[in-house]
Amino acid sequence: MKSSSRSFLSAACAALVLAIHGGAAFAEAATDQVVAGKTITRDETIAALVPPKFNGALRFAVSAPYRPWMYFDDNNELTGIEVDVVRAIAAKLGVEATFINMKFDGAIPSLQAGQADVIAAGMGDTLEREKVLNFIDYRTLGNVVVVPASDQSINDLVDLCGKTVTRESGDVFAKFIDQVQPRCQEAGKPEITIMTLPDSNAALLAIKSGTADAQIVNLSAAESIVRAEENADLFRIVRPAHSPRGWRLSNGGLGVLKSEMDLAVAIEAALKAAKEEGTLQAIADQYGNPSIIIDEVGINTPTSGEL
Repeated sequence: MKSSSRSFLSAACAALVLAIHGGAAFAEAATDQVVAGKTITRDETIAALVPPKFNGALRFAVSAPYRPWMYFDDNNELTGIEVDVVRAIAAKLGVEATFINMKFDGAIPSLQAGQADVIAAGMGDTLEREKVLNFIDYRTLGNVVVVPASDQSINDLVDLCGKTVTRESGDVFAKFIDQVQPRCQEAGKPEITIMTLPDSNAALLAIKSGTADAQIVNLSAAESIVRAEENADLFRIVRPAHSPRGWRLSNGGLGVLKSEMDLAVAIEAALKAAKEEGTLQAIADQYGNPSIIIDEVGINTPTSGEL
């Protein structure tokens, strides 16, 4: 979303937030917003669900940069899928939205300390996190395989057997590959060779150079890779025929404390309206991730994580 209004917090308030979070804070007025080409207006019925104690304002903990969910564009404007989703629901709720940037691992503590109200940091819904949070899930994505567009030999996970697959150091995909290895044994094929590299750029370079055959990433990352100008016609995405969002689906969305169920219900209503009106899909399409919107917005709907 490129045409929303934005105003900075007052200098004193901003200084306080910066001191607490070590990041930047941006406030947006509780007015109509244009998001992904759609004008979002306050819905009085939905707005009435917001608990009065929030006084018409919500503080959203973000963790930028984390493409495509939240990052700073060339004009140093905070943007991304989750940022635009927040702008859309804030307009629907009729509340002022303040974005507070922080490290990802500080998001939950910020809510517990009363420094933020809602997590909007690209966080996945898990049973472990649900011990302290209520998630309002609006997106779902799984793991997919990125391969050279010229290579038609890889069309399923078992086709990776005997191939070299890259992963980024510190990611979660080694465990996913470990789940695939038994399939190689069952098929009488060699195991997958894992090449661990320092970052995603190095992983892609290995595929481009022919040093590796494929990379396993989540769907949003894969769609961003394929649509990047520098990768035009170089890659394609392999995903299961029965699940276009990928293997090992994981739901995610916005998080609030367990004690704030009324707020969760208000956000759920706003997200459901945004989905029904096509705003969520328009946002996903705008950032080149058309397949990530969940079939049904809901509270606390984690997935099993099975293949």
